[in-house]
Amino acid sequence: MSLLKDIQIFIASNPGLTNKEIAASMPQYGLHAVQRGVCHLIKLNRATRQHNGKCHQYFAKAPGGDVSEGRSALKINRADAPAASEQEAAPNPAVTAMMEKAQGLFEKGLFQRAATVLMEAFNRSKDEELRMKILIERQRCLSMVPKVKTPTDAWCLAGQGRNI
Repeated sequence: MSLLKDIQIFIASNPGLTNKEIAASMPQYGLHAVQRGVCHLIKLNRATRQHNGKCHQYFAKAPGGDVSEGRSALKINRADAPAASEQEAAPNPAVTAMMEKAQGLFEKGLFQRAATVLMEAFNRSKDEELRMKILIERQRCLSMVPKVKTPTDAWCLAGQGRNI
């Protein structure tokens, strides 16, 4: 059975317990998972809670239907929804601004920063063609970054550098 169904059955057989008492009696599940499950049952209208002094006591409602029924009360007609290509007809203005900023940084010779800005633009973009262009441009920026040369004739011991 699922976690929610287990909790619902347990609350029905043991009404009036707190969420910590419910979690303590279900060692196979974590404390936070059980607490989230109890709150989710409240949202789904499968259980009720009453405030009693310092804590809440939980009571099951009359069973009816499956626990997963409450997930989507609104049915979506997929035929009426516009296609993804229609939704993304115009590129995101934030992404184009970031690409222009990266181009300016590239022209100034700030290749690493331009690559970072392009990666942010990649994360915000949803168009596959634009994402591929961004990746290609980012690779070009990264290839232009000067490589750091480490000295081969020096060695360090305890933070001190010495020539041999």
